[in-house]
Amino acid sequence: MLTAKDLWFRYDRRRPWIVQDVSLSIAPGEIVGLCGPSGSGKSTIGRLLAGLLTPDRGEVLLDSDRSGAHPVQLVLQHPERAMNPQWRVRDILAESGADPAELQAVDPDLVRPEWLGRFPHEISGGELQRVNLARALLTHPDYIVADEISASLDPITQARIWHLLLDRAEADSIGVLAISHDQDLLAAVTDRLILLP
Repeated sequence: MLTAKDLWFRYDRRRPWIVQDVSLSIAPGEIVGLCGPSGSGKSTIGRLLAGLLTPDRGEVLLDSDRSGAHPVQLVLQHPERAMNPQWRVRDILAESGADPAELQAVDPDLVRPEWLGRFPHEISGGELQRVNLARALLTHPDYIVADEISASLDPITQARIWHLLLDRAEADSIGVLAISHDQDLLAAVTDRLILLP
């Protein structure tokens, strides 16, 4: 179980709270939506759950005894900002710590073999987001925080990305926090929805 208890966070003590008294939990294999307008703290909550930020108050609890990569992986909206533009796709995927045999066995529906020798700017945004998702999945996470992962994609690519993620989440019992401002999308892909004011 991934649990946030009474989280409070602000980036500077002279600024207002971004996250105020937020509690939530995600079970293994559960898909939870987090919806709210811009500035409501959705992405900050995702970063807190992924261990990239530390709450000022409250705590994040995780039932996991694994070593290696962090058991909560964050997949961002803009994949080009989450990878080295001078690395080829195979190097980006290798960053996950996966062994070479596992890299060769990456689902071709997720990452096509012909992309492995390319640089990020040589594939489309949707393809790059699939690489971003594959890198997270190669760590064998317990949970994925999917922060607006399809917001900048066309509807067909959006559907493909969500289909791939949901299939893997079900197969591997990965809990997912799906963050979006699009309540209709979240209603279609999640088990339950948390609305932020």
